[in-house]
Amino acid sequence: MFLEEKIVKPITFTRVKRKLIRIFFREQWSLLLLAGGKDGFLKPSGKNGRILKEIIPPRDFQWADPFIVEWEGKTYIFVEQQYKHENGTLGFIELFTDLSHSAFVPILEKFYHLSFPNIFRYENEWYMIPESHENRTIDLYKAKDFPATWEFETTLMRDIDAVDSIVFFHNTKWWIFTSVKRKSFNDNLCLFYADAFPTDKWTPHLCNPVCADVTNSRMAGAIFCDDSGKIYRAAQNCLKDYGKETNINEIIELTETSYKERIVKTIFPEKEMNVVCTHTLNFSENHVVRDVKTRVWRI
Repeated sequence: MFLEEKIVKPITFTRVKRKLIRIFFREQWSLLLLAGGKDGFLKPSGKNGRILKEIIPPRDFQWADPFIVEWEGKTYIFVEQQYKHENGTLGFIELFTDLSHSAFVPILEKFYHLSFPNIFRYENEWYMIPESHENRTIDLYKAKDFPATWEFETTLMRDIDAVDSIVFFHNTKWWIFTSVKRKSFNDNLCLFYADAFPTDKWTPHLCNPVCADVTNSRMAGAIFCDDSGKIYRAAQNCLKDYGKETNINEIIELTETSYKERIVKTIFPEKEMNVVCTHTLNFSENHVVRDVKTRVWRI
């Protein structure tokens, strides 16, 4: 995220509007911590959840794409940190019981942009798949000493312009959910599957892109299940702005030849908090975390 394409673009009303917004408003991505787990977000009606705290980074820094982990009595929020227009760096903050937090601890930095630190556990090991599309790879990292020390494990896919990749195991197959560059990264969802993990042998889904809608394609967090076993996918609505809203989709059918889903909930920005966008949503046992972009007058 926050990455601008280095090509000459035509002057449009949208580009002029965004330029004026940057001149007259100060925008910042921060974190919103909410109480509870998944249940509140799966209800088709009701509020977004009880807000516990807005976690704001230092001035001119952005904290976004949060993944929250509760492990061995501690809570960590992994984020992308970006200073002004520099490349993103991945790291975490520790959340304490009084809802205060540690300073940002960097865990991964490259000469190219990084974001979306997809953290997950498999066979008693912690793994991370960061967004690294500038390197044209989908890479896998493994924790040597969780949460602070990570080592490169393998490359899952090469020569691919893909963002916000999530892995998920379903019906004997491993799946990668990702968005591959076409006109943009925001207008499609593509699936790939394999028999084992980790591997670099992935088969494209027969129906790729399985979703070609700028309002509901790009991933907005990890795949998750409710207590009944239903599967859900969070997706960004990027029609009016990048990550303007977050949709929760129930995945109804996922096979090598078909894919079906339906929107069951939409998370809107909290206007009363000057929030204008929200595009990542993840859960731990006791908390929900989202990123939110606020916009205030510079004066």
